[in-house]
Amino acid sequence: MHELGLTRNLVAIVSEHAAGRRVRRVWLEIGTRSAILPDAVRFCFDVCSKGTPLEGAQLDILEHEGDRLNIKAMEVEPCA
Repeated sequence: MHELGLTRNLVAIVSEHAAGRRVRRVWLEIGTRSAILPDAVRFCFDVCSKGTPLEGAQLDILEHEGDRLNIKAMEVEPCA
């Protein structure tokens, strides 16, 4: 299941950009020709985000024509 490796990298990238702030929501775009299964990414996201700033975050996946996976946006808690 290559979705596990992709999701681990996704969590690492978003965590780095969150700079220690809690992530509330992540939007992904997954191409229908990418050979990436959105349901598998959803499952892996819950597992991979445990103990990270993404734990409990909502994952929204938008499917599009194409062959790419893109992190479209993320919502983080404001700085204290």
